[in-house]
Amino acid sequence: MWPFRKKSAQETASAIMDEAIDLASERWRVFTRSVVMKPDVGLRDRIGIFARSFEPSLKSKYPALAFASDSVLLLIIAKGVEESRTFSRQDIEDALGITLPR
Repeated sequence: MWPFRKKSAQETASAIMDEAIDLASERWRVFTRSVVMKPDVGLRDRIGIFARSFEPSLKSKYPALAFASDSVLLLIIAKGVEESRTFSRQDIEDALGITLPR
């Protein structure tokens, strides 16, 4: 009997999400260091600007996300920002009006 088995759809989706969140975190850190914004630009707007530039590369790298809902993409981006530790979880939730899963 082979010790290998095909990953379930749930395992595959989970792995893609984890990788996508890691990529979002990495790209967010680069974005915050390289894009200068006025101090009065709020976190919600900063994340929105980042999302518009990041989504095409995310969908290109992970074709399974090409038809993902906006809420799934927002979750990936918000979790990436959280993972980057540039803003607190509470700040992200307050800015976006969402509750992030743990």
